Amino acid sequence: MRSNKVESTKVQWDQKVIENIIGVSPDLLCVIDEVGNFIHVSASSEEVLGYEPSELLDKPFVDFVAPIDKATAWEEFRHAINGTPVRNHYNRYLHKSGAIVPLSWSAIWSEEERVVYCMGRDAADLILAQQKLVQKEEFHSTLLQHGSDMLGLLNEAGEYIYVGGAVSRLLDYEPGQLLGCNVFDLIHPDDVPMASEALALILRSEVIQVPDFRFRTANGEWRWIEAIVSNQLENPAVKALVVSSRDITERKEALLKLEESERRFSSLFNNNPDNATYENREGIILDANPMFLSCVGLPLEEVVSKKITDFLPPEVEQLCTENLERSFQGEKVNFNIEFPKQNKGVVRFNVTKIPVMVKGEVIGVHSIAKDLTEVSAAQAIIQKQAETLQTIFESITDAFFMLGNDWRFKLVNGEFERVLGLSRDECLGKTIWEVFPELVNGSFYHHYKLAISTGQAVKFESLLQPSSIWLEVKAFPSEEGLSVYFSDITESVLAKQEREKLSLVASKISNGVIITDPKGQIEWVNNAFTRNTGYTFDEAKGQHLATFLEGPETDLEKGKEITEKLTTGIPFNIMVLHYKKSGEKVWISMDFTPIISELGQVSQHIVIQKDITFRKAAEERHLQMTRDLYRQNRDLQQFTYIVSHNLRAPVANAMGLADFLTKLDKHSEMYDKSLAHLKTSVFKLDTVLRDLNMILSLRDQQDILERELVSLADVYEQVRQYFMESLAHHKGEVVAYISPDLKINTNRAYIYSVFYNLLSNAIKYRAEARSLRVEIKCQVCPAGGLRIDFCDNGSGFDMEKAGDNVFKLYKRFHNNKKGRGMGLFLVKTHVESMGGTIQMKSKINEGTQVEIHIPGEVSGN
Repeated sequence: MRSNKVESTKVQWDQKVIENIIGVSPDLLCVIDEVGNFIHVSASSEEVLGYEPSELLDKPFVDFVAPIDKATAWEEFRHAINGTPVRNHYNRYLHKSGAIVPLSWSAIWSEEERVVYCMGRDAADLILAQQKLVQKEEFHSTLLQHGSDMLGLLNEAGEYIYVGGAVSRLLDYEPGQLLGCNVFDLIHPDDVPMASEALALILRSEVIQVPDFRFRTANGEWRWIEAIVSNQLENPAVKALVVSSRDITERKEALLKLEESERRFSSLFNNNPDNATYENREGIILDANPMFLSCVGLPLEEVVSKKITDFLPPEVEQLCTENLERSFQGEKVNFNIEFPKQNKGVVRFNVTKIPVMVKGEVIGVHSIAKDLTEVSAAQAIIQKQAETLQTIFESITDAFFMLGNDWRFKLVNGEFERVLGLSRDECLGKTIWEVFPELVNGSFYHHYKLAISTGQAVKFESLLQPSSIWLEVKAFPSEEGLSVYFSDITESVLAKQEREKLSLVASKISNGVIITDPKGQIEWVNNAFTRNTGYTFDEAKGQHLATFLEGPETDLEKGKEITEKLTTGIPFNIMVLHYKKSGEKVWISMDFTPIISELGQVSQHIVIQKDITFRKAAEERHLQMTRDLYRQNRDLQQFTYIVSHNLRAPVANAMGLADFLTKLDKHSEMYDKSLAHLKTSVFKLDTVLRDLNMILSLRDQQDILERELVSLADVYEQVRQYFMESLAHHKGEVVAYISPDLKINTNRAYIYSVFYNLLSNAIKYRAEARSLRVEIKCQVCPAGGLRIDFCDNGSGFDMEKAGDNVFKLYKRFHNNKKGRGMGLFLVKTHVESMGGTIQMKSKINEGTQVEIHIPGEVSGN
């Protein structure tokens, strides 16, 4: 009884399990009676055929089979009733919607219940697989006969034992040429490690896809290959590794280019230093780069699906919308927007919208917004700098104009307009020969042509017709054309001509003629002066007229009276007892006539004496004036050189960089570099202006030199202490032969500058291959004054190549060392300001020797 109950429970349990399995199975489970009617159908019929089970019950199964398969389906059903199990019988059923449903059937007859149990499974995947298998077989068959696949058999060592397929046609190898060759000898060295790993893997596997690799052709080229390797070593019919490969060079290179292009585009978009977005026709943002996300302070998921105008103020919304519409019409547009932003004032953006075309249709728009706020501020600064430079040009005392390479006026200053009586509008844009046709084939024409053809500056004086103006002209060629400075020297030329006439008259008269400076110092005397006094011009020059010819009986009050009256600027006459050189007394009547300058100040006095020559003094005066004029012209050349070269370069750089900055993103590396270069140019400009101020200061102080008794040893020691650390660092040695008692009456600051700059240059331009050694000697010259010799064993420079530029401003002869070319210029300027001379000798890699002579009262040895 208990056994029956257990058996009953087990049956119920098994039945429950079967019902659960049938309920969840995706297969179609059904029972068909011996006449072919459904007597049971699983719930999956609705999913498979679209019919509820109740719709199928008691109906012939063949009514639901596709007409084309009805006969074979019924035949298989009869086989099942006759006791032959059906396995994987394929036929097609009609879905309730009318669609064809392929099914794979398995069926078995139950003699006890007199029914057929059936299971139908969706055969779509099976059919597809079978179709692909057939296609693949046909494909491989075709490839073997006509395709581009290459076949090869390798032994375990990787040596070819068979080669076939398209190997000869694609790789240019002759039949049998590869037999016995090791495949690794033909694979690119960079790909061998990967191929070795593939070989090791295939020895443990059946089939592998080898990663793409490069294979050498018979002519030495490298071709990209893809290969599948099948391990048939255990196959007695093959006993080899079967390699099926094909040449994919074109596809691989195209893929590499595509990947590179995609990476490049992605990099350009994501790393664009400007705000970049991608929008659809409605202005909805579909993508945004990190810069835009940083600007709006939101993650990408909160930005997409919003309009770009959602992040802009209302006043620019219409402008952005209009330009978006233009972009979707296929037009690339560029426009500027500006609006106030909290804590940032007014911000400015330059926006470019680029349509994305696919098959002639715009599918989206890329928008790039460049922040111009800082650039606009920089442009304002540059504009201000330009205005400052224009002010500087206008403040130049010389008239100035610039010609382009086509001889057209590019720039003129106010002094140009004043001197020539022409306005800018009459000149700018026209050639100089159109404005001044009379200059063609004249002195101006030939000098300007010479400057352009030789690249060297020219200086000349010439008369400008028909205005009859004498001009002193300095022309400096450059890559941009010709910079010309000129000044009206008409009065100077006429005065010179007049002086020449007066000098001729003075040399022929018997009266002595003397010219003094405003304080009474004799500058010039004529021959009659020498004949009447016995003193030569050299003996008289520089003597004070009031005391020069005094003797024991001379009234000393007369000398004081002369000194006082010289300051009044009023002509006067005085009688004074003087002594000739021989000791003979002579009364001299002197008529003093002051010379008044344009500024209303006394510049000189003319004194007429009886029996005193005046000619030599006039010549000396003329020589002194020439030296003064030369010095002033030299200073002016330095000034014009700086303005036309060193000042122009940083200005041009600054203007170019300012324009360039507008085209760069402020967050890019190039932007930062350009901004740094702009700052460097402005600092260079400031340095040049400070150099100009120093040059003018030196020139203005040359005539008011303060002198004192200077100890050479003390000055040298002060300079040595300053450079002690630098000398120790470079293992340099300075040997000085300077007596502690040696002193000279001169300017201490200038002596310090000479020692400082020469020692600084010696350290800076030392030879790297040897330790620095400097020798300094100071000694009294036999003819008076002081001689300083400064020698070093440094790198030296080519004196022949340097030429006349050795002591010029901003001239440097060592490109691998930093400097401004000021040191030797200052040394020469200070030496000449003390009335001295300087000479230099130098040889490359041997050293430099400097010899300086300074006049003055010297004491000590």
